[in-house]
Amino acid sequence: MAKKIAVAIHKGGVGKTTTAKNLAAALAQAGKTTLLVDLDEQANATKGLGVDPAQLPVTLNHLFMNPDLAPSSAVLTTLIDGLHLIAGHPDLSRTETGMATLRGTDPTAPDPIDALKGILAELDDRYDFIILDTPPSLGYMTINALAAADELLIPAAASAYSQDGLARTIEAYERAVKSYNPSLKLRGILVTRFKRTNASSAVFDGIGEAYSDLIIPQLIVESTAVDEAEQLNQPVVLYDPESPAAQGYKQVAEILIHG
Repeated sequence: MAKKIAVAIHKGGVGKTTTAKNLAAALAQAGKTTLLVDLDEQANATKGLGVDPAQLPVTLNHLFMNPDLAPSSAVLTTLIDGLHLIAGHPDLSRTETGMATLRGTDPTAPDPIDALKGILAELDDRYDFIILDTPPSLGYMTINALAAADELLIPAAASAYSQDGLARTIEAYERAVKSYNPSLKLRGILVTRFKRTNASSAVFDGIGEAYSDLIIPQLIVESTAVDEAEQLNQPVVLYDPESPAAQGYKQVAEILIHG
């Protein structure tokens, strides 16, 4: 049975998708069969693995819209051995709106919160890890991820206003545990985009003071290799495995594997 990890925070620009993509790739490189599921309408995790969602016959959105489709029909191989992908698509935004509308107008309909959980149930035995990349918001796509996940990993950039997003995401986690996924665990906070500057260090110190028991003991250092890899639609762990960021993601993957 796969360990399902949602990567989520209510804030953009923190390296969330970069984290999801690179952790999935690093887990696969470590010999763990891994599925990356892209729940973001921007589909950046999908594009970041060299896949154009507009050219695909089946994406995650099709699975949400048509329960009769086999989830395996949306699974793609990637350039990394052992890493598979279920692609995101811009139409996920309309599907998310439809979920919210359905929830408000038809209480007898199946709960849309559990849609992703049902999809993943048919794939669970095929993987060691399933990584869920979410939008930078706490809408129905992120709620679906929290409902389906075993663990939540929160990436927080060492930059201004990160603590606001952290607080709201932890509140969402607590609601999930109380209402629709009591077994969900908070794996921890991964500090990303760390720069060796006074401002970055101050933010890191502030996060550490507020959430000292939740910080994962590995920083992701800001690296030009990440931007270069993004331009080439590759994970940095593949593009430049010796870069500081790649080494950081590999260390976090080891932490996830071993406990």
